[in-house]
Amino acid sequence: MFQGTESHASSGPAVAVAPCSAVAASRRSPVPSSSINDDFVDRVSLDERRVLIIASRFPPVASVGAIRVRKFAKYLSRHGWKPFVITGAMRHTSGSSQDVRRAADLQSLSDIPVDTVVQRLNPLMDYWPGPVARTLSKQLSRATSWFGWDAHHWQAALTWRFKHVYEALSFPDRGIWRLPEAVRTAVQLHRKYRFDAVFTSGMPFSDHLVGLAVHSIFRLPWLVDFRDPWAEYIHWRQWDSSLGHRLTQTAEAAVIHRATHVISVNDTMTARFVDRYGDPTGRKFVTIANGFDPTDFASVPRPAPSSEFKLLYAGSLYGKRSPLVAIEGFRRFVSETPGADKRARFDFAGRPGPFVSELSNPIDEGRVRYLGMLPHAETLARMAAADVNVVLLPNMPGGMSDTTAKVYECLGSGRAILAAVPSDGAAARELRGFEGVWGCDPDDPAAIARALSDMYRRWLTGDLHAQRSAVQLYPKTRPYQARQLAELLNAATRHRRAAKARNK
Repeated sequence: MFQGTESHASSGPAVAVAPCSAVAASRRSPVPSSSINDDFVDRVSLDERRVLIIASRFPPVASVGAIRVRKFAKYLSRHGWKPFVITGAMRHTSGSSQDVRRAADLQSLSDIPVDTVVQRLNPLMDYWPGPVARTLSKQLSRATSWFGWDAHHWQAALTWRFKHVYEALSFPDRGIWRLPEAVRTAVQLHRKYRFDAVFTSGMPFSDHLVGLAVHSIFRLPWLVDFRDPWAEYIHWRQWDSSLGHRLTQTAEAAVIHRATHVISVNDTMTARFVDRYGDPTGRKFVTIANGFDPTDFASVPRPAPSSEFKLLYAGSLYGKRSPLVAIEGFRRFVSETPGADKRARFDFAGRPGPFVSELSNPIDEGRVRYLGMLPHAETLARMAAADVNVVLLPNMPGGMSDTTAKVYECLGSGRAILAAVPSDGAAARELRGFEGVWGCDPDDPAAIARALSDMYRRWLTGDLHAQRSAVQLYPKTRPYQARQLAELLNAATRHRRAAKARNK
């Protein structure tokens, strides 16, 4: 045990900028809309420092990465930095959609300050082969329909070819197709608002290449935020080849060398960057961890006593981050523990990856369930109501360096934690010292079963506690991390002002 506003980008040259008063409207309507508000521009203090945030993962995207960026946007203004955001097109799909790639959490829009300027890019470049094939097919059919080659013929012939080109050239990921419009938008916004710094957050790592282009134009201080390791990223296998590795390493190096500061979500990633690139000043590579927002849990009512022993895994599952060993451990616990078959339940919420069928296997008789993609607020409510929150990370390089954001929300929930994570990995180090955490090898179902059995016995006697003080938790909170980012922005801009003074 480890003790212890929203608007769609226009298709023309003008930039449609909307202050997030439109987000206030979104609390009444799920699809906010607004137009340029010059009065808002006049209200922006000339003394206020402004940071351009470039991030594909931003509300209403249903993503853990979007939570990190939105919390920075929420709290930076407390420290004198006003955020301006460039992100992808508005999503309308509900959070419970099975199409997890396009799932949206519309409730998360309410977390963005009402005066935040959010520029959304044209959705066409998110997936252009279909629309381009349809348009071109109609044009070609006018010349060939007389001998039977109509629009359907051309669309069938062109769509798969365009898709092949789209996938083959999507380096480092599909977001790279947004680069021209994103850079053009950044230039137009900079002319209007005069930014003091640029911040990009990835993955997707194409956001960093957009930032590299913007930095090359503006020459502003540029902070690069790595939520995942780039060269070692284990979930995007398209570039898993010798050429792909060389391209990835070259792109990563270009971003690292030009960035003013490089931020990682844990010390393991920070050390990796220092080892690879060196840091003579000791200031280029820094850690700003993930965390939780105490206000997210403040409105969640305390759970009523229940006759069920409830486990919850809330997060994403992939080919490498598998629930199979945890489920096997749960099954052993149920079979070996009297009464557990009637009381224990293991729920999963989030992206299921290839494991949907295993999360609803008839042999579990309803004790293992998949709840679907849930809005973030509902997920937090379920975490607060669970008896045990589960963290799963694989025994592999990606798992060793991962401190998934759910680690911190599990801590903030005030509930017991089953951490099936590498014992010497970054997540285990984050959890050590906190009460109510049971750690076990992620490849050992017997150890998982033993931990669950111990937790269940404590639950039966009312002794399953997880007392964590506010002082102990504060460094794990989003307000604390926003303060860290603001201090880093202050340091970067002070350096720039000093350099300008020396050159005068």
